[in-house]
Amino acid sequence: MPRQYTPEPLADPQTWTDANAVKAPPLNESKWDKLTRKFKEEPLVPLGCAATVAALLGASSALQKGNRNQFNKYLRLRVAAQGVTIIAALGGSLYYQSQRREERKTVEAAKAQAAAAANAAQP
Repeated sequence: MPRQYTPEPLADPQTWTDANAVKAPPLNESKWDKLTRKFKEEPLVPLGCAATVAALLGASSALQKGNRNQFNKYLRLRVAAQGVTIIAALGGSLYYQSQRREERKTVEAAKAQAAAAANAAQP
């Protein structure tokens, strides 16, 4: 549960920051930095993608060897890996959506409270 946000007294509304908010990605973020940030946020999605690729490689190898049973097993494994990846992506997006909504409500409430305090302090 996030801590209570308390702005500095008589702070300028343009300079408000929320210490508990998830840091926005930097504007000059490289592709590698974005990849590592996304991997840390939702680690199951890249792992599911890797499992899907591994299943496809195994299926293509079995197809080249002419082993139909192994080929079918790898294709079933691919479908399962894709299903897990989709479920992980949906679950992660729902989790982060609710988390962002909570943070937005906290920040809006703190801004309203600070604005009310600033209006009350003015003569």
